[in-house]
Amino acid sequence: MITGIGALRPWTDPESVAIGRLPMRSTFAPDAADRRRSLNGAWMFTLLDHPDQLTDELIVGDATAGSSTWRTMPVPSNWTLHDASDLPHYTNVQMPFPGPPPTLPPRNPTGIYRRSFTVPKAWSRQQVVLHVGGAESVHLIWVNGAFAGYGTDSRLPSEYDVSSLVHTGANDITIVVMRYSAQSYVEDQDQWWMAGLHREVFVEARPRVQLADVRCDADLVVADGTGALSVRTTVGFIESPAAGYSVRSTLSTAAGRRVGKVQSAPVPHRFEAPYVFTGHTVELRWQVPSVAAWSAEAPNRYRVTTELIDPSGAVVDSTEQLIGFRHVEIRDRQLLVNGQPVWIFGVNRHDHHPVRGKAVTIDDMRDDLLQMRRHNITAVRTSHYPNDARFYDLCDELGMYVIDESNIESHAYNTSLCNDSRYRTTWLARGSRMVERDRNHPCIISWSLGNESGYGTNHDALAAWIRKADPSRPLHYEGAIFHDGWVDGGLLASDLVCPMYAPIDAIRQYGESGLGTRPLILCEYSHAMGNSNGSLSDYWAVITSTPGLQGGFLWEWKDHGITQTMPDGTKRFAYGGQFGDTPNDCNFVADGLVASDLVPHPAMREVAWVYRPITAELVGGKVKRVRISNRQSFTGLDSLRASWGLRLNGELVDAGVLDLPAIAPHGSADVALPCALPAEAGEVHLTIRFETRRDQPWAGAGHLVAWDQLVLRAAPRAPKAVRAMPPAVVPNVDRVAKLLTAPVELSIFRAPTDNDGFKLMPDLAQRLRVGGQALRLWQEAGVDRLPADSLVEHHLTRTALDECSIEYHHIVEVPESLADLPRIGATFALPKRFTQVRWFGRGPHENYPDRRASAPVAIWDAPIDSEPYLVPQEFGLRTDCRWFECTDPRKGQTLRVDVLLPTMLHCSATNFRAEDLYAATTFTDLRPRNELRVHLDVAHRGLGTASCGPDVLPQYRLPAGRFEFAYRLTVVDSQ
Repeated sequence: MITGIGALRPWTDPESVAIGRLPMRSTFAPDAADRRRSLNGAWMFTLLDHPDQLTDELIVGDATAGSSTWRTMPVPSNWTLHDASDLPHYTNVQMPFPGPPPTLPPRNPTGIYRRSFTVPKAWSRQQVVLHVGGAESVHLIWVNGAFAGYGTDSRLPSEYDVSSLVHTGANDITIVVMRYSAQSYVEDQDQWWMAGLHREVFVEARPRVQLADVRCDADLVVADGTGALSVRTTVGFIESPAAGYSVRSTLSTAAGRRVGKVQSAPVPHRFEAPYVFTGHTVELRWQVPSVAAWSAEAPNRYRVTTELIDPSGAVVDSTEQLIGFRHVEIRDRQLLVNGQPVWIFGVNRHDHHPVRGKAVTIDDMRDDLLQMRRHNITAVRTSHYPNDARFYDLCDELGMYVIDESNIESHAYNTSLCNDSRYRTTWLARGSRMVERDRNHPCIISWSLGNESGYGTNHDALAAWIRKADPSRPLHYEGAIFHDGWVDGGLLASDLVCPMYAPIDAIRQYGESGLGTRPLILCEYSHAMGNSNGSLSDYWAVITSTPGLQGGFLWEWKDHGITQTMPDGTKRFAYGGQFGDTPNDCNFVADGLVASDLVPHPAMREVAWVYRPITAELVGGKVKRVRISNRQSFTGLDSLRASWGLRLNGELVDAGVLDLPAIAPHGSADVALPCALPAEAGEVHLTIRFETRRDQPWAGAGHLVAWDQLVLRAAPRAPKAVRAMPPAVVPNVDRVAKLLTAPVELSIFRAPTDNDGFKLMPDLAQRLRVGGQALRLWQEAGVDRLPADSLVEHHLTRTALDECSIEYHHIVEVPESLADLPRIGATFALPKRFTQVRWFGRGPHENYPDRRASAPVAIWDAPIDSEPYLVPQEFGLRTDCRWFECTDPRKGQTLRVDVLLPTMLHCSATNFRAEDLYAATTFTDLRPRNELRVHLDVAHRGLGTASCGPDVLPQYRLPAGRFEFAYRLTVVDSQ
């Protein structure tokens, strides 16, 4: 029997969501710093195998006596990153232990946290509140040996009134955290299962008559730009309600200039008046003409100061809220903010840090958001739970549209728990408490009922509560439209058609049909696992040209690799299974646009391009002009400056400043070409760049925001003539052959990408047909292990022009049985001393046939690429190369590749062979070879997103049939 709870085991009961927990309120700090004391830092800690091992001695006894199991544990943190006896566990859909709900595993690690804190004498007549910011999975609290409460929902704070349990001076606190509970079944998100106190813990003194909640509803009257503010303040009386109290509120700009009149009203206290008394609440209103509205483009904020006045006229409590005036509605199949449709340039974000796990700091959150804004991301879905309250403050400040998501995902029991009455209270508590905490934030434009939890009565119950409590925001829930249809399915639970990983044709058909009343915004799309995000530009070509489509949220922001030190001292980013966790879903946790340490993957350039706020395109007939379009909804182009560069055959021949006309939001204007077409023969490209004119909160002046390249004169359509191939001439000295460390040979295989197939999880593809199927088919045909010449018909002619120059002519016949190969091309090797590449083609970043819209054509140079992905795979390609050079900068020697047939090839040069990347399970397995491996491809399969979503589109696959290509290799020595 445990003190305070006896034989109760609330962590096993899905209907027990809290004991002794205070109602949720909006987030605000006390008016004086000395009223809050942080309990962050080192706590005494011990770990049990099961909650049944809890004893009164462990909870209230001497934590330093007679036991060597006690140690220190930092708070906030995850003990799974600090205690080797209980490590992180990664699963996606499956639970980490067998069910059915609410059954718990035989081993359920249980952490006991203990420390002391001091209550100052000045708090003796105050209410003392304990705040637990987040505990995974559930927690129990004792103060000075007395039970204080129990809380669930690992992603929202729980607060407890401990006034009667504390005394002036030193006090002891114990928090017991169970890793798993009945609530774990609704926290089955695609992320690491962690454990511990991962958000801040503090105690706070509040007056016995206090501001219990301040709710600010700041709307915008779109018709005339008037701001409409309602401040609804709830006053809490810890003792009997008393007469004579009043609330006074002031509205001012963020800089402190007062707006309108100071308003006040008495606090109702006659609670015994039936049909009249509606609570100890005061509602004050303002009408603000010509208000500076909030949007992601212009995040204008105002300050609301609220004071509680006692009968003598003294201020006994006060707080401030930063708000924004804006209006959100759905009309005419469009999501409107302040009366205008907005593009959802979005991304899904989990809390993650490679060292701290779920215990992210405010600096971590700000770094995430700054990196997003620098790549034109202006919307976040908080997948799949509410974030730390400070995250929304940052989104308000920096300008980010947010879908705030309830901490509800029952993926392993997708279609059962949503109708399970035992979990109805859980659904309602999690969604309603999120709304009650976060509703004052202008950045939140929609509430989400959770993720991948089927669609059932529990969802409709939560949706009804939110619609009544906050009708100012639409609802989002993918499960409603997934199970009941896009046109009129799940109307009670979702105001958006928000599918996951829908094919491009499907979203086009929905938009063109004109059916239904809801806009389509993809809640997840373009799965960024490894070398991915193929056809992102194809998605946006359809989204921007089809009514009813407004964008979506890329999956996902960051890889979830965890820093792990190997026995030899090297470090790596670990994924599922590398902590011995079973069952697991391997590297499916590494599906971010940026690496675990926030370094952008190459695809981020494509993201920045498709999400650019301004575009340039070539229009007109004989007389060409440049059309500049403003994709923003509220702001002009004053914050940007434009420049142009003219390239002839890749070389920059002219450049200048482009004067931008005034262009209204969603408007466009045509301007004259800023330069004349060169008289010289060759390809001509005009590149327009848009940069920040002055410092922004998220980037400095000169930051590249958008770019477009216009083709003024294209490369010749007909291939360059290839000389008739005479019998091979063998010169006295064949310098090409002497230089190559591996001869030219046919190449049809690439190290599979995660989208080609799960090489670490072959059963998913082979038995369950999950993910990309290309790798499975290549393996069955032997493409990954047999010589290329044994699988396809290959004719190679090698012609020596002189001792320094050789021409190669390839003809490849691919049978129908081998359609959809990885690549068709040639490969050879150079000494490792060749460390620089230069090329005339697309760049400067890695690009692929279905991910190259962001890569302008020019002459580029770069060092040899390093493997950028957590699990080694194909990388480093540059498409549409007219020529390609590999250079030894020390010796001044270059091998040049001139493309003869067709006009362009796709080229790469790395220190790895495809078989090296294929065999490696993590990047620490890789050892660069003592060579530079060069690939020249006439055709290369696209990337797609088949690891979770559509495979490569037909136009980016390699059909059966004839492939012919030719090129010249020349050894060039510097003079």
